[in-house]
Amino acid sequence: MKKATKVLALLLSAAMLMSVLTACGGGAAETTDAAETTEAADTETADTETADTTAAADTETEAPAAEDEAAEAPAAVTAQEGVLTFGTNAEFPPFEFVAANGVIDQYDGIDMAIAKQIAEENGMTAAIENMEFDSLLIALQNGQIDAVIAGMTVTDERKEAVDFSTPYYTATQVMIVKEDSDIAKASDMADKKICVVQGYTGETCVSDMGYDYEAFKKGTEAVLELVNGKCDVVVIDSATAQKYVSDNEGLKIVEDPEAFASEEYAIAVQKGNTALLDMINSAIEAKLADGTISELSAQYLDADSAE
Repeated sequence: MKKATKVLALLLSAAMLMSVLTACGGGAAETTDAAETTEAADTETADTETADTTAAADTETEAPAAEDEAAEAPAAVTAQEGVLTFGTNAEFPPFEFVAANGVIDQYDGIDMAIAKQIAEENGMTAAIENMEFDSLLIALQNGQIDAVIAGMTVTDERKEAVDFSTPYYTATQVMIVKEDSDIAKASDMADKKICVVQGYTGETCVSDMGYDYEAFKKGTEAVLELVNGKCDVVVIDSATAQKYVSDNEGLKIVEDPEAFASEEYAIAVQKGNTALLDMINSAIEAKLADGTISELSAQYLDADSAE
């Protein structure tokens, strides 16, 4: 009996041992499967992160190239297709002034005729924005206009802000005085009351000479001061001076080449707008070569003399 009991105990012990071993074996397999699943997930995450990083790197690599292409793109000729908008100050006869029947709407003059021809020869329509002279370059830089044609003198200071075309006219500053004036040269203005137009080259010249002066926004206003005996001399561009003297009796022009150097008028465009600048230069150079600009100048100056 005791022997049988011992045999039964041994059998039960063996069965329990097998059960324990089986249970341990099943746990090890599940752990292995979980580990493999975790590793697979980690691998997929790593691959995704690698792909994202590569894509980001590719995007960063391509961005500068796009910027370079934009930087190399040529500047547009005009902001509005088919229309070339010029800014001017229509207070500067015979170059630009308001008339009953102008060459561009109500605007007439040498510059207006040139502007119209430049536009039409390139299949465009010329439009004019009339504003104060001092506002022209600001309007150009802000993109309100495409170009400036206003009897504008080329200077180093202005060249820092805009690009200028080939010059189309050479002028100089002169003095308008009454016929009985004792002013014979620039130095005679030292103790006189001087009038100039704000922003014009005449203002710069008088300022550089160290003389006091009064500046007006319009040439007509400055000349009216002289006619009414409220000033002694007006310093202004030569061609415009001829217009004012022909329109007002009792006035004359005094020149002083030693005091006033010659200056050149040109059309201004935005810095870097080479497409428009090349178009304007081609037109101006052709008109200088065939005498068109000389004919326009004579036409308007003769018309002033005949009035």
